[in-house]
Amino acid sequence: GQCERLPNVINRVCGCDPRTPDPTPNPTRPPTANPTPNPTPAPTNPSCNICGEDMSGNDLSIGVPDAIIEFPGQPAITCEDLQAQGDTGFITNGQCDRLPGLVNRVCGCNPPCSVCGDGKEVDFPNAVVEFPGQSPIRCGTLQTNGFIGSIPEGQCERLP
Repeated sequence: GQCERLPNVINRVCGCDPRTPDPTPNPTRPPTANPTPNPTPAPTNPSCNICGEDMSGNDLSIGVPDAIIEFPGQPAITCEDLQAQGDTGFITNGQCDRLPGLVNRVCGCNPPCSVCGDGKEVDFPNAVVEFPGQSPIRCGTLQTNGFIGSIPEGQCERLP
């Protein structure tokens, strides 16, 4: 589809080079159940979608709800349980803004997209590319948006 065409569109501006793919992560074991905690105070944060939004502002969905997320210093948690915490306001705005980049691959949100095409990365992150009807964007920002799943599959495939 469109992700395969993206490198052809942006290669000259962004300078796409082959790269070594990330190694497949080792499987993680399910989290150990925690003892029954004391009642938690009512949250005061707005709802948080852990997968974030696509470039059109539409919420992305968890594709692998039973996948395990591990954050340093925190107990392991499933994507579904983390989303439940986001739905009930237990995730701060600052944490919510960072979550899509941390959970996208594990939770199976919008699939990551290499804007230069599979196995390639942007060589000129500060170069600016323009698309009809869109604001100009730096190649590095476009690449990050692809890796964190902010570009819908249909749009990502048209970029190269």
